[in-house]
Amino acid sequence: MSKLSAIASFWLCFVPFACGRSDSATPVDGTTTHLDGQGSGSGSGSGATTTIKATRMAPPATGTAVAFANVVVTAHVSSSKYGKIWVQDQGGGTYSGIELFCNYAGNNPTCALTKAQIDALVAGTVVNVKGSFDSFLLSTAPAGAQPNFEIDAPVITTTGATMAPVAVDVPAATIAKAQLAAAAAEPYKGAYVHVTGGPFTVPSITAAEFAASCTDKSVPVQTGTTYNGFEAAAGGQTLAVAFNFYNTVTYCEPCAGVAMPYACANPVATTQTFTTLSGIVEPNYSTASSMVYLQVSPTGDGDLVHQ
Repeated sequence: MSKLSAIASFWLCFVPFACGRSDSATPVDGTTTHLDGQGSGSGSGSGATTTIKATRMAPPATGTAVAFANVVVTAHVSSSKYGKIWVQDQGGGTYSGIELFCNYAGNNPTCALTKAQIDALVAGTVVNVKGSFDSFLLSTAPAGAQPNFEIDAPVITTTGATMAPVAVDVPAATIAKAQLAAAAAEPYKGAYVHVTGGPFTVPSITAAEFAASCTDKSVPVQTGTTYNGFEAAAGGQTLAVAFNFYNTVTYCEPCAGVAMPYACANPVATTQTFTTLSGIVEPNYSTASSMVYLQVSPTGDGDLVHQ
């Protein structure tokens, strides 16, 4: 499951990313670029240096120590308890991307990075990574749900270099929301992609797979419904587009059915058509609707450009 479903940080405790996992930040030496675990967690172990592609094509056992050299940050997101960074092999491509999971302020913290350090790992930062391989799926997942591959307790060393992330082209039909179990979709899971076959129209902003609870700012608070993404149609295909990277994406849907909703400054509307759609592809599911599906999450507003 993707643990990154949120429309805005105001509603974090109602979404899987902020509350779905158990995650005190340990300060690191600010005079260096070495962001390491100081021996905490399985991520401090040494693994043979490999590529993300090799790891995804032949996944090791959970807990196996792995190491990546000179990989490129494609996206990040953070909450009060933990953060995630997506990295890719240089040049991108199929099987090229994976998530780094940093539990820094919840139960049993295993990562020494702070929220501020996660947020500083902007797209294009070149890093070295050590950590522990994990294939993560919550026990509450409905039938047919697929795990996400991730590197747990990461030790991240910035190299001082930068390199633009590369989005690999993929047809809309290959990563449509119904293609979760399709063999053709496998090479793109975890990868940064550019979806071809547009333009992308918005037939629904109330897709069941993205429904979530939200609260307003009244006293006492009221509970309403928000949507952590929307569906987009292109060439007869339906794509699930998620607002997972709420730190860097301004698109949103308001909290409906409440008296005093938090502002949604850049709402997606059913009247919109997008000319560009890029983002990170991942399997996801909804416990409320028992839906399992494939989604693409734009990493910034530049990944989702409308007419």
